[in-house]
Amino acid sequence: MLRRDPSLHDSLWHATAAPAPETTPFEGEAQADVAIIGGGFTGCSTALHLALTGKSVILLEAKEFGWGG
Repeated sequence: MLRRDPSLHDSLWHATAAPAPETTPFEGEAQADVAIIGGGFTGCSTALHLALTGKSVILLEAKEFGWGG
C-alpha cells in the first residue's frame, strides 16, 4: 500500500495533487522492453517518452511516484 512519506518536504504539487491510488508491492514476473527503477520526475518522464515511441515499460518505485530526493 502506498502512503505518503512524512519525511518528504512539502511542495505545491504535493499539497494540491490528488491522493495516489492504493497499490500493492510488485510480485511475480513481468516482461517489458525497458524497466526503469525510480519513479521520480526523471523516471516518469523517461517512461512516458519511451511509451510514446511504442516501447513497453515497467516503472518501479519504492516510495512515492513523482517525487525525488
